Amino acid sequence: MGQNENTLAKQKLDVLGERLRAIEGTDVYRNIDATQLCLVPGLIIPAKVKVPEFDKYDGSTCPRSNLIMYCRKMAAYINNDKLLVHCFQDSLTGPASRWYIQLDNAHIHVWKDLADAFLKQYKHNIDMAPDRLDLQRMEKKSSESFKEYAQ
Repeated sequence: MGQNENTLAKQKLDVLGERLRAIEGTDVYRNIDATQLCLVPGLIIPAKVKVPEFDKYDGSTCPRSNLIMYCRKMAAYINNDKLLVHCFQDSLTGPASRWYIQLDNAHIHVWKDLADAFLKQYKHNIDMAPDRLDLQRMEKKSSESFKEYAQ
């Protein structure tokens, strides 16, 4: 067996060993550093922060509406970009939550980065006609005329 064949055999053995460890569940997470998993490194959550409850966005409705509702509920922290980015995950569910998880902290530095990425991801839902559920939720406010309500 020559030097090249020996090196190739060792590389194959190393790959097989790594796959076996992954199957057995040992050493699977050896390269995962918690700081790399955080979308917002260096975040310090103030002690008195009370994160509001959010309606959950699943990616099937208008993303702009979700951003508006999120910002309104987070109005007390609107100048804390890191907190806005971090807490945004609490307003997501299903596919939208999976989208958030795959975001790279190299591309999301401030709230505007996240909001832009979110709108880009779900732009296909922005100008959709309202569905039955949206129409059922609509109601005329006492302060608006029927004409305003109907438009």
